[in-house]
Amino acid sequence: MKLGYKIIFLLSLILIPNAKAAENLILYKGTFSRSIKIEELYKFTTSSKANPKLKNLIRITNQKEKELLKVLSMKIEVPLKTSSKLMNSKIGEVFLKRLSKIIYPNKIINEKISTKAIRSGILLSSFRENQKISLIDFFKAYPNKNVAIDLNALSKTLRKVKTLKQLIEFYSDSPFKKLKDGRSNT
Repeated sequence: MKLGYKIIFLLSLILIPNAKAAENLILYKGTFSRSIKIEELYKFTTSSKANPKLKNLIRITNQKEKELLKVLSMKIEVPLKTSSKLMNSKIGEVFLKRLSKIIYPNKIINEKISTKAIRSGILLSSFRENQKISLIDFFKAYPNKNVAIDLNALSKTLRKVKTLKQLIEFYSDSPFKKLKDGRSNT
């Protein structure tokens, strides 16, 4: 990373008022909503044991405990410079806009705010976690106390891709490899 980028990034961390990291994850499915603390999800990833509230959420959302643990624990490589380029490209903007319909600050359904929050969460978690992040790292870096996930929008996306893991791998591997190799025209 060039010295100029490092200085700008460090100055922005120091000078820009500190945003609170996410503390709660709120899941919406139509009029149904449930919340869980990010800390409870973190404990689940470290102990592999779901507390009663999480077990209930897993049952209600038709998930499998092992699959959820795998998705929450999965670390993907997110090179800071490459991911910044990707998220500020035309393809990246389209991806962030689509993702902002699934993940957004709770009760703030504004595309611009959501895309900036997602971008910030990805870049900050990548910076903090040595350029490898998991969903928990992302949530801990997300600049809003309450993160909302629209399960209906997520399920529509997942219908196009077999699993959440494949979706994450697709978006983390292919665009980054093309940018690294200099093959992307974005």
